[in-house]
Amino acid sequence: MRTNTKIFFTLTILVIIYWLLFDFLRWEQYDSPSFIGGARMLFGLDGGYDFQSRLTKPLVLVLPGFIEFVASINPKYIFLLQNVVFFYLCGFFIYKINMLVFCDDKPAFLGMLIYVTCQPFAIFSLFILSDVASWFFGVFTIYLTLKYFSERSIKLNHFLLIGFIAGIGFLFKESAIIGLIFTFSYILFLKLDFNVKLKHFAVVFAGFIIPVVISYFLIEHFYHDSIIKRILTSRISVANDEFKLSNLKQIYRVIDEYWFLFLIGVIGIIRTLKLSNYIVKSALLTLLISGVLMPVWPYLIDRILFMVAPMLIIISVRGIMKFKHFALPLVILGGILNIMSSYIIYKYNPTGILLISTITYLVILVIFWWMLYKQRAIKMLIE
Repeated sequence: MRTNTKIFFTLTILVIIYWLLFDFLRWEQYDSPSFIGGARMLFGLDGGYDFQSRLTKPLVLVLPGFIEFVASINPKYIFLLQNVVFFYLCGFFIYKINMLVFCDDKPAFLGMLIYVTCQPFAIFSLFILSDVASWFFGVFTIYLTLKYFSERSIKLNHFLLIGFIAGIGFLFKESAIIGLIFTFSYILFLKLDFNVKLKHFAVVFAGFIIPVVISYFLIEHFYHDSIIKRILTSRISVANDEFKLSNLKQIYRVIDEYWFLFLIGVIGIIRTLKLSNYIVKSALLTLLISGVLMPVWPYLIDRILFMVAPMLIIISVRGIMKFKHFALPLVILGGILNIMSSYIIYKYNPTGILLISTITYLVILVIFWWMLYKQRAIKMLIE
């Protein structure tokens, strides 16, 4: 089976499963009505309103609002269709990223499968939200960075394009900035003169800031709102909230069971001294910078934190490849546990499901590791 066909078939099966499995949540999402209201307000339609400053990230609203304006189709259907497209694009370009990193179809496909079976992606990518759009632009920016830097004839207009794509993504949702952070991290580790690095930084940032600044002044002029006001308002609204240790669970929910693969990958990198690899160092630095900057946005929820998933996947793939021919079954089992535990939690709200799921996957990993070790031992005896 050709790679593109295999990816498309896999994603199509998952779209159908996720759509049916989480349909009961789709129409109860608190944020969804504000996106519909924002799309209508952008085009002056009845029922338009601006709640949670949706108009400060206008690009996700344009197509749903425009289609209702010209064809009277409810924006919710266009939002969902738009997000299905981004669902597929995320899958394809995560594969491409991992192909550039590992130069092998197997780890690239496993990386794609890990990404699309994480619970934030499985649930929220098919909701009336802007998250999957921002994830795509973050992923696409990372892909362009790796693609262009793998070519010897990289030009300044490539840097400008990388920044511009990140800027466009930022106007869908702020999470897309993860691509820009990765690009800066990657340039930082290149063996180039410092002045050359500064030049690259400046051109990328120029590409990013131009669409952001233009949008900022247009939204401020016409709607008297801005992303800065949105952040300040959000911080004030949660200023009196007590920090809850349980909120740290949201970090675990980013990739759920696959954190074990990430840890195995990190251990492998340290043991084999792979930190000389530009991509690995850039991924780890991106995670560090994101962790430092995350408190700027006061809401600690899994679908926002999922913006760092491409970095986690690169390391997790290194972990899963340690299991050789057991890698695919382990990813599939991890994905099933991720999705089914999430379904049970959201549908029935029982206690202890996440812990049971985590322990189950850990036991599965140990069993497969023992089987792999046993096979190696038998092979050595035969030889």
